[in-house]
Amino acid sequence: MRNVIIHAHCYQPPREDSWLELVPRELSATPDHDWNERITTECYRPLARGQVVDERGRILRVINAYAWCSFDVGPTLFRWLDDHAPDVCDAIVAGDRESRVRLGAGNAMAMPYHHVILPLMSRRDKVTEVRWGIRDFRTRFGREPDGMWLPETAVDDETLAVLVDEGVRLTVLAPNQVSGVPPFGRPGRWRGPGSRELAIFAYDGPSAHQVAFGDALEDATRWEASLTAFPVADDGAPSVVSLATDGETFGHHHRFGDLALAALIDRLHRRDDATLTNFAATLDACPPVHDVTIVGPSSWSCPHGVDRWRRECGCRVEPGTSQAWRAPLRDGLEALAVSITEVAQRLWPSAAGDIWIARDVAGPDLGGAPQLPPDARRLLEVERNVLAMFTSCAWFFDDLGRLEPRIVLRHAARALDLLPAAERARLEPALVAALAHAWSNDPAKGNGAEIWHRDVLPDADGPARLAAGLAALRELSPDALDDIVMPAHHWRVDGDDITVQHVRTGRTCRWRAEPVTIGVLAIRTQVRALPAGATLVVGIADYPEPVRQALREIATPMIYDAALAAADTAALRAGLLDPPTVRVRALDGAWRLIDRDGLDDAGIVLQGALDLFDLDNLKPADDARAIAFLRLAAQPASHMRESLAERFGVALDRTS
Repeated sequence: MRNVIIHAHCYQPPREDSWLELVPRELSATPDHDWNERITTECYRPLARGQVVDERGRILRVINAYAWCSFDVGPTLFRWLDDHAPDVCDAIVAGDRESRVRLGAGNAMAMPYHHVILPLMSRRDKVTEVRWGIRDFRTRFGREPDGMWLPETAVDDETLAVLVDEGVRLTVLAPNQVSGVPPFGRPGRWRGPGSRELAIFAYDGPSAHQVAFGDALEDATRWEASLTAFPVADDGAPSVVSLATDGETFGHHHRFGDLALAALIDRLHRRDDATLTNFAATLDACPPVHDVTIVGPSSWSCPHGVDRWRRECGCRVEPGTSQAWRAPLRDGLEALAVSITEVAQRLWPSAAGDIWIARDVAGPDLGGAPQLPPDARRLLEVERNVLAMFTSCAWFFDDLGRLEPRIVLRHAARALDLLPAAERARLEPALVAALAHAWSNDPAKGNGAEIWHRDVLPDADGPARLAAGLAALRELSPDALDDIVMPAHHWRVDGDDITVQHVRTGRTCRWRAEPVTIGVLAIRTQVRALPAGATLVVGIADYPEPVRQALREIATPMIYDAALAAADTAALRAGLLDPPTVRVRALDGAWRLIDRDGLDDAGIVLQGALDLFDLDNLKPADDARAIAFLRLAAQPASHMRESLAERFGVALDRTS
């Protein structure tokens, strides 16, 4: 009998900004809002509904691949799925439950909370990441994990010792990371200090490579044949054929890869010489008898150990690019982490006990320590962001100017923001100086210091932007405020004052908000921090997305009802007009109203049509702007005329 194990490592970085904890729109993922949404559509959801089709493309069966394949799901991805794809969460948990009934052990493996390179972390941080990952797993699957997937399979002996100490029975590594790999794919036994023992499975490298980078998914029949051609042992114990790859391989990296996996599952299920199983069930049936050692530190994606995440080692995706930026980014963040840790220990309230025990117990959501005083909770939130500063994908790719380095820098900025002002003023310059030595391959993006000031620090205005958006929504429809739910903040409105409170830390900020409405919506809001703080002007496109969505839902039908011709209204209701087209039709309709009723009476409708463009940070096309110039130039001078000219971006002769 052959035990076939296919492991899917499912992970996305924490894409949320570190203040409002909303995922910003990622234009590279268009037409989807962001890459989490895109990959869920292409991969995670199709795996839950794997289609087995015949030669004519007709669906014969639907398979939940999570019930048949070993898998892990990164906690930061799970957190996003909770809010945006709960059906996928349900299918993943159901798949583990079904596999436990069938095999006696579940398919799901745990993962450290953040996707960090554990050999580059201190032992204390290793322990926290592992404990948080186990807690997340236990909450979701209702059981203790048998195994833990290591990010990038990055490993050293200390990492394995931490796994054993936290009750983990097994992990999975690439074959080049293990010395003395047992025959027939069976697990080996790692022996650590004291009486520590851990089972290690080394997956089959060529099989995994063919799936991830070759053509295995192009022909399910050939893939099945390759997996069932491995020799069978004659000692009565099962032979093991295992492969591991990114879960995104099945449908995102390889289009229709989810169909190939469903076909393979269906084929293997009907064989009597092979069974789809998982690592924990195999370990129960085949305990290790061979001792192994690891090559450490090492990983599955860098032949230079773990250098890909700390220096220019030669690993790159695009030829000819420089990764000299990796070292100053790593060095700057590590130095900052050391300094922040010193500050946290110095400021930690003595009555709150040991800070590191508190960090482990509190967890990433601070839910495990509800009685801690506010100062302690704020310092634990600092430490949460310090850990997230080392999310591995920031160093994996080729350029500092990509989204992934900005993600870790957001967490660095948030950690600094939560410190007392004097401490931030002392620590931030050293980080910026280090970042100044990290250069993007794109001259337009500059160095890390420029990216810090241009692309990272503006996110710190998130709570102020929330206050501005709430004030704008209050102007349009006060009742709609009750429907706004933010992931990390509570808020209240008291006259012109808006108070925003961070859920985990209790940190409270208050603003005086003054919206400016020209058409239907407040196109900008001035907010002033109270009691005597700085003033910020927030444009409508910078209101947080939940607020903008509420504004859309209320204002769009009002504006279209006023602006669209009857034929356009009918076409819109029939679903025949897409959003870009209907926005242009609304402009045309507003001009017709102006022709009929005059600019002073009907100009407000045109202002409202422009509000819809500004709401999505769009500009009317050049043709629409040319029409606006000609029409407005023919109108007598008025406040409405000048306001519309400014919004269309045209300059009129004020003396004409």
